[in-house]
Order: sequence, then structure tokens, then C-alpha cells
Amino acid sequence: MKRKLLTIGLLIAAFSFVTAEEMPEGYYDNINGKKDAELKGTLKSIIRKHTAIPYGSGKGNTWEVFYYSDRDENGYCMDMYCDTWQKFTSPGAVVSGCNIEHSLANSWWGGSKSDQYKDCYLLNPSNSQANSARSNYPLGVPAKNVKTSGSLRIGQIHHDSLNVDFFVFEPKDEYKGDFARTYFYVVTCYGRDLEGKYPDLPPTSKKKETGWRLENKDVGSRFAMQNDNYLEFQPWEQKVLIEWHRMDPVSVKEVNRMDAVSDFQHNRNPFIDYPNLAEYIWGEKAGEEVDMRHLMASSDPDFELGKSDGWRDDVTGVESLNTIINARKVLINGQLYIEIGDATYTVTGLRVH
Repeated sequence: MKRKLLTIGLLIAAFSFVTAEEMPEGYYDNINGKKDAELKGTLKSIIRKHTAIPYGSGKGNTWEVFYYSDRDENGYCMDMYCDTWQKFTSPGAVVSGCNIEHSLANSWWGGSKSDQYKDCYLLNPSNSQANSARSNYPLGVPAKNVKTSGSLRIGQIHHDSLNVDFFVFEPKDEYKGDFARTYFYVVTCYGRDLEGKYPDLPPTSKKKETGWRLENKDVGSRFAMQNDNYLEFQPWEQKVLIEWHRMDPVSVKEVNRMDAVSDFQHNRNPFIDYPNLAEYIWGEKAGEEVDMRHLMASSDPDFELGKSDGWRDDVTGVESLNTIINARKVLINGQLYIEIGDATYTVTGLRVH
């Protein structure tokens, strides 16, 4: 979301509902000097160690996490799948008309209900009809047979190498980066380790091979994923995700959500903490070693609204790639909003229609 504005952090703090866990000192130190597969595997070794939260409703379960991670300042559930939001009633209670959505469908793992099934970075509260309509499709921009469900666009695209049409789902522009960084987190946390193995993915075929489920033509992972190397994604999907990551920078909403989830799971999403890490694996910096001096954390007070990547340009020899977006703070009837182009948002990222 293009709404990163840490300079109004005191206002955001007024809407906090739980003591959020911030990034621990030295959490990412081991990635310094790493690149490509070793970088991704090292990140896995850091974030994979976490507390698995039981799936479902009730105290200590998914819906209690959502109460703190996905509730806006007016008590509404911030549903990225639908514009008609419903209110939370109490911690652990299911929001009316919603269920728990796996942004990468669980069928991509062959239906395994291990830790990834319960990971709140992968899970979102979702309008139940939109959740059903998007099925197990991957992210993408539909080109034909397009329909809408909730706030999603669902339709087909063509895959040249497989010579087949298949379905994808497209969220609203203000959520595209959120979904991309979720996908990056998931394939890092549960994808290949430093030895190139898939310890978290169960056997997915009669040959008992591990990796993303690719043999079933009715499961979206066949079109979006690959098991040939550490990148995990098919080239077309990788291109979509890195473009969405760039066009829709990390937002206050995402940082607040991560801090709340971390309070329960005790791990982080590195692509929210340090957005430019995605470039070192799937983007323009692939093949280069990470130098932490050159990266700016999203928690840094200088990481401002509209800076899409977080390069430090105060280090000799580093060219800033920041993209500045025209945005301004306005007061409307005594309440602070952010205006970007023709759109108006609350400080926590809710679009005002």
C-alpha cells in the first residue's frame, strides 16, 4: 500500500490494541554478505523458528490474532477481499460473513495441515463468498472471462510454455504489495533450506517427491510454482509479484499487522522489515551480496510515505532508487487522512469511498 507514513506514528499508536513485538536487535545479522539461494536459505533459518498458532476461533487461536492484527481504529475487520467490512465483537470471535483464507491455497501443499496451514502471515480474514470464488488460483491479472467477487477480479490468462488457459485472482491496487510480500514470505519460510531441500513440504505425488504440488491440473500451484530451483515461482508469477511489490510499497497497516502477528508467532516477515531484500532474490539485485549498511528498515523514521524500496542513499556509491509519490496529509472534519491522487485513506490504510 502506498501509505507509509511513520511520521504520524503517534497517531497510529493511539489505535494500538496489543503490545506489539518489534524487530529484535540483530535479528537479520546473519544475512549480511549472503546472496541468492544462500540468502533465501539463511532467511528461512531465521523466520522458520516460530510459534504455531492453533487454527480457528477462540482464545489463543487464529481469530484472536486477527482481532489484533486486522482490526481498524473503528473496530472493523480490514478485509482485503471485500469492501463491505464487518465489525469484530470480541477477541477470538469469528467476524460475520468471514472465514480464514490461505492466500496460497493449502492444496498447493497437497492439503497438508502442518505449520504453514496455521501461519498467520499466510492467513487473512476474508469475505466467505470472495474466498470461495478465488478457489486455489494464483495471483495475476486476468485477461478474459473476468468476473468480480467482493473486491477481487477473477478470470483467465494464457500460459505460453504450457499452452493452457488458467484462472488467477487480482486484488485491489492498494493490496497488491501486501499479497506479494506474503508470497515472498511463504516461499522463504517453507521453501528450500540451505541444503536445497524442502523439509516443510510433504510428498505431493505417487513418487513421494517433495515440493510444490505440480501434477494436478486443477490446482493453481501447477501454473504458478516450480521445483527446479530456489526461486520457487514460475517466471511469469515472479514478474507479477516483484512488480506489485514495487508499485505498492510497505504501509503502516502492514507494519502494524506484522508487529501484532509477531507478538503471537515471534517471527517476522523480512520483506516488510527490509522491503529491498526481495530485489536480492527475485529482482534487480539478484547475484549481489547483501550489505545491511545499504538497506533501510521500514521501522526507520526516514522510511517515508512513497519511498518504494528502502535503499539508503547516504552510503558512498549507492544510488537511490526511491520513487516519490505525491501524497499529502489533510484534516477532514477534524480527522487526519492521507490523499494520494484521487484516493483518500485513513492513517491505518482504509480507503475512504
